[in-house]
Amino acid sequence: MNIFNQFAGVAPGGAVPQLGASSSGALEAFQDLQKALEASNYQTDVATLTGGGALGVQSLDTAMKTTIQENEHFVLFNRLASTSATNIVDEYTRQSSVGGFLGGSTNSQMGVVRAAQGEYSREVGMVKFLMSLRQVGYVLNIGKNIVEATAVEERNGALQLLTDANYLLYHGNAGAAPTQFDGIFTQLDAEIAAGKMSGDCVVDMQGAKLDTVEPFSKINVAVSRYGSWGRSTDVFLPNSVQNDLNSGLDPAYRWLPGSGNTPVLGGHVEGIRLTNGILKTSMDTFIHDEAHPMVSPFEVNYSAIAAANAAFKPASVTVDATASDVSSQFSASRAGNYYWAVAGIGANGEGMTQVVVSAQTAVAGGKKAVLTITQSAAGTESGYAIYRSRQDGTNAPADLRLVKIIPKTGATTTFTDLNRDIPGTVSAPLLNLGPSADAIGWRQFQPMTKIPLPFGVGGVPVISWFQFLFGYLRITKPKHHGYIKNILPSNALWRPHTGE
Repeated sequence: MNIFNQFAGVAPGGAVPQLGASSSGALEAFQDLQKALEASNYQTDVATLTGGGALGVQSLDTAMKTTIQENEHFVLFNRLASTSATNIVDEYTRQSSVGGFLGGSTNSQMGVVRAAQGEYSREVGMVKFLMSLRQVGYVLNIGKNIVEATAVEERNGALQLLTDANYLLYHGNAGAAPTQFDGIFTQLDAEIAAGKMSGDCVVDMQGAKLDTVEPFSKINVAVSRYGSWGRSTDVFLPNSVQNDLNSGLDPAYRWLPGSGNTPVLGGHVEGIRLTNGILKTSMDTFIHDEAHPMVSPFEVNYSAIAAANAAFKPASVTVDATASDVSSQFSASRAGNYYWAVAGIGANGEGMTQVVVSAQTAVAGGKKAVLTITQSAAGTESGYAIYRSRQDGTNAPADLRLVKIIPKTGATTTFTDLNRDIPGTVSAPLLNLGPSADAIGWRQFQPMTKIPLPFGVGGVPVISWFQFLFGYLRITKPKHHGYIKNILPSNALWRPHTGE
């Protein structure tokens, strides 16, 4: 815009208004004004705009540019079959056998017929409640400088609930945090511990990268053997692990849809050829890896919330590493000095506390580290998050990584670290998502719901509402699933053991 030309038509006859003693002075004055208005130092803070810059017209975009999760990022949630739960205590029957024994139905012509009956167990799933309070100021909502604020917050509420749901599908732990539902790893570990499924369904990489077919094949064999009758259809990985597969998996085991191209090293691995079919790969950012915020102490990424939870911060943690254990994975090369740290977990979904850090402890090869955690003065925590330093590393919270989440067991809780859950590593689940198998699914109590609240809640001119998502993860056939643990991506910056 040329300010001089705009003003040229204001005075009668198109004369230029005189700002000085002469027309040449007026021209210079207008040109100076135009220059002042158009000049810019590319300020981004409007509070710093002064002089002519403050008179400029501000352009507010009618669409926000966001870097947030979208529906496509809820990879596992979108893949799971969803069914309706009829009650918040959702009961179902799991059948593990048709009864009898192999060859047990054979008989002589007039022999006594042997009785047999299927084996059943009554299972109970607990619907959990994901909730969010959303508020929008009345003035903001009627403003026209940005997209409809209420619509944006409704979408934000939905994304928050789906984010938590997708995360808990993997890492939920109701024993340590009662408001959560149990995720894949928790449920499978519980089945193995109870002797209801084989430990062969878990393959331990012990800090190696994942770029070969063997771990996938081992789990596929375990879930498809007699008594399990499943198969692995899908594996879920963070990008870091997928990159190692892309660069290292033998082309003979790579699968491409339609076989349009010859599989080569470095190409994206969309599927892996196994004995009884294709194992499809899916990348999911909600799986713990070194970039995930929940593998570092809570205070590193959520400092204000962690500080506010001080009431249930554990009183202390001590470590004894003097005893040997034949199952210890603290090898001679992994012996060294370590720190452990523990955070309390809120029983009502409050999050975690700041960590209590142990003294530096020397761990020799073949030893185990036994942690003794003393509860907070209030004793209201429901579980603990246990972290560990790198071998010969520091005790700075940012230099610690998650080992395990455990439930609280009393005034003191013990945990034995055998280095079988290596901090800074990845676990990748292999699932049977075949529609006919109905081996895993999302059970939802009702559709995602919005409940408007009265205007002006709390005496503030705001529009408020609740958003709810009620459901849980139901694994009806645990023997059809497994996971690969302790994967350390080749490009990981934080490495738990020196020289590895």
